[in-house]
Amino acid sequence: MKRAIIFSLIVLGITSIVSQLIVIRELNTSFFGNEFFIGWTLFSWLFWTGIGSLLLNKLVKEENIFKLLVISNILIPIFLSLEIFLIRFSRILITAQAGQIPNLIPALLYGFIVLAPLCLILGLQFTIIARLWKYNYQGIELSRAIGKSYILETIGFIIGGLAFGYFLIFVNEFYGASIIALLNLLAGIFILAHRKIAGLKFLSIAFFGFFILIFIFSPFIDYQTNVFRFPNQTLIESKNSLYGNIAVTQLKDQYNFYESGLFLGTNKENIFNECVHIPLLYHQNPKNILLIGNGFNGIIKEILKHNPDKIYYLELDSELIKTTEKYFSNNLSVNLNDKRVEIINLDARYFLKNSAEKFDLIIVNLPNPSTALINRFYTDEFYKEAKIHLSENGILSTYLKLSANYFGPEIENLDTSLYLALKNNFDSVLILPEDQHLFIASQNQLDNNPDSLIQRLEEREIKSNFVNEEYIKYRLNNDRVRTLNDLLDKNQTAKINQDQLPISCYYNFIYWISSFYPNLAKIFASLGELKFGWIIVMAIFGSLIFFHGPRKKIPLVMAIAGFSLMAIEIIIIFGFQIFYGYLYYKISLIITALMTGMTLGSWLANRKLEQKTIKSIIKIHALIIVFSLILLFGFYSLFRISLKSSIFIEITFLIAAGLIGAIVGFEFPIINKLYLEQKTLLRSSSYGGQAGIIYGADLIGSCLGAFLVSIFLVPIFGIYQALIFLGILNFIILIYLTLSSSKT
Repeated sequence: MKRAIIFSLIVLGITSIVSQLIVIRELNTSFFGNEFFIGWTLFSWLFWTGIGSLLLNKLVKEENIFKLLVISNILIPIFLSLEIFLIRFSRILITAQAGQIPNLIPALLYGFIVLAPLCLILGLQFTIIARLWKYNYQGIELSRAIGKSYILETIGFIIGGLAFGYFLIFVNEFYGASIIALLNLLAGIFILAHRKIAGLKFLSIAFFGFFILIFIFSPFIDYQTNVFRFPNQTLIESKNSLYGNIAVTQLKDQYNFYESGLFLGTNKENIFNECVHIPLLYHQNPKNILLIGNGFNGIIKEILKHNPDKIYYLELDSELIKTTEKYFSNNLSVNLNDKRVEIINLDARYFLKNSAEKFDLIIVNLPNPSTALINRFYTDEFYKEAKIHLSENGILSTYLKLSANYFGPEIENLDTSLYLALKNNFDSVLILPEDQHLFIASQNQLDNNPDSLIQRLEEREIKSNFVNEEYIKYRLNNDRVRTLNDLLDKNQTAKINQDQLPISCYYNFIYWISSFYPNLAKIFASLGELKFGWIIVMAIFGSLIFFHGPRKKIPLVMAIAGFSLMAIEIIIIFGFQIFYGYLYYKISLIITALMTGMTLGSWLANRKLEQKTIKSIIKIHALIIVFSLILLFGFYSLFRISLKSSIFIEITFLIAAGLIGAIVGFEFPIINKLYLEQKTLLRSSSYGGQAGIIYGADLIGSCLGAFLVSIFLVPIFGIYQALIFLGILNFIILIYLTLSSSKT
């Protein structure tokens, strides 16, 4: 039975991390998830898991504990597979058109509710197994049983994180879900080998056979369920790469290309691609050109009309070109294979940091900064790097897809955040609004005089269907140009977009909300104008309320630790993504490093648990404060000093994740011990209902950390202020614990 319990806990850890990563990927693909949606998904996941641990565990009677464990091993595979199906089907329920922005509130509610069944069972299962450990080994204290369970679960996290990062990320979701299903059913069968429960053994074996069939036919099931994501279109191909899901659909004779649900373009994108002639015509003789992103469907054909010597086309995901090229017309394929075109599968910022090349034109051809990964190419720091690589008369071009005629505050702030970043690095910045708000920047003077552009159009004998003499005159001199430029010059509320302060992500998020809920967008816009000092005041005031009176304060201390852990994890991942965008898939290693640290910390705390007191908790929160300050200094150096990517910096990120994991992991068993001693539950026959209190408090704190840091603290105030906030929050806990210790 001991081996069966150990195996069950490790399987629970594997199940939790792999299921979480699968669900996040599925929800992101269905709802164009950015950090806000990822934060909401983590919040929902940890919330329901915490509820399962805190509430459902209290309903479990001692005589049913073995039966419920086996039933949970059967339900987890069913709920996980059902979740994948329901998330994909949501495109039909919530958003009828493929590529269409989903309605925010229904999408968030749907994501919140659909996670409940699986997460409730996962939260319940941990406390059931911890109680089984206690029942089968009467000599062990409950606090030590929970500590051992925590260590074994985090070992499962490590195994699952590595398996996902190096294998499961490439396979379809039903393939991964069926592996998780078989592991859970095997764990249930091992339990049944020691406890015979009528009917459950047959049911477990039957479902084991069923999920073997799911495993075998997973490619077919994956395709049939992926069809739901593209209503009114024919799904031709869908595959997972390191950076997301790539899908190709057909609508009559047109092929459409999607990455993680986001529409990238078609094989017939003539009008949009021809707009690239405007920045190209601003340069006297563009010979060396850098194109960043989405050059696979026609823009290179237009650039080649200017007869450059070399085009460096940077596309992070090599699978994107391999997958889409099969559906191009012959002339598009010829352009990609032109000897003047060099396709480089690297992150653009990594390329710029490690290249000495100078360019006449740098063209950023990416979607709006809706995620931290994309936002890296719209920041003050990126423009600083790009300027270094521009030739004497070099030009940088970028754009935002926004409304042509409406310049509301959400659009004005988004435009201004980029405008400020560009103005901070270039002497001249020109904005030309249409459906594509085109930004052109240079150290040389740029003006709205169309004559020189028209002359170059004729000299270069550019033939196009859309960009002609009349269009150039209109694009440079229509009333919208003057109106928008005046608005941006007068804007006093928008913040400059930076690596550590991805405010453009937040403004883009408000622009998304405004499409459905204008009043809600105003509320989020008001939050974006809050001063950081008020956040500190609210944190202090809230702490005074919670720590005043006879409340359950020890679980609250654990909740703050969980909040700090998840907040710092998100900040580390966020910083890693900024600096190592080309290694995005290695973020799973950060999670694994964090879980490894938690395992070691819990193991060390359990070694002499009886000697640990409230003073041990005081030292832990002091360490969290010191760690936050060191991390702040580290990020400041990383963003302010032009450091090249190196294995040393990559390892430093992993060490940082491991250290914070070890600090909080060390606290968990000690908090459990103190809480159970306080409640004098070691002699109580009803101790089982309390087994999940600290675990649940940890999860609830973590879910709030995931939500508030990813959608509020970092986007609005930045990494530095978020770390300062964590330091102050833990300093408040430190004062409370010190005062409590002195009284006793």
